[in-house]
Amino acid sequence: MDKVERIDISLHVDERGWVAWPIEEFDLDQRQLCHFHLPSLKPGAVRGNHYHLHRIEFALILSGPCRAIFEDNETGEQQDIIVEGDTPVLFKISSNVTHAFKNESSRDIFLMCYEQCSASGNAQDIFKKTIL
Repeated sequence: MDKVERIDISLHVDERGWVAWPIEEFDLDQRQLCHFHLPSLKPGAVRGNHYHLHRIEFALILSGPCRAIFEDNETGEQQDIIVEGDTPVLFKISSNVTHAFKNESSRDIFLMCYEQCSASGNAQDIFKKTIL
């Protein structure tokens, strides 16, 4: 699906684990990012099941396994991905794409999400739609 992009992020791995840099300095300098949140998902829990009309959302899956499902609201095309969670995976989700995440493990997993905000603000830009 061309409206969901898996972004390669800077990652350093050594014997202690990994360190990730999921946000470009340009985005921070230009203050284009907003609504940072760190959701946890209990085993079997689902988060998301919504879309944005004006904003782009970034979802960093920090652990797993996690099922990520995306649906283009214009075409109905779906993409279903299992992220193992050995290293973090960042998705850039275009506007008007419904997205949901399900914990497929037996322990809590974690995501870090944020949005690219438009100049107009669009304060209320979240619309529920259940796909998972």
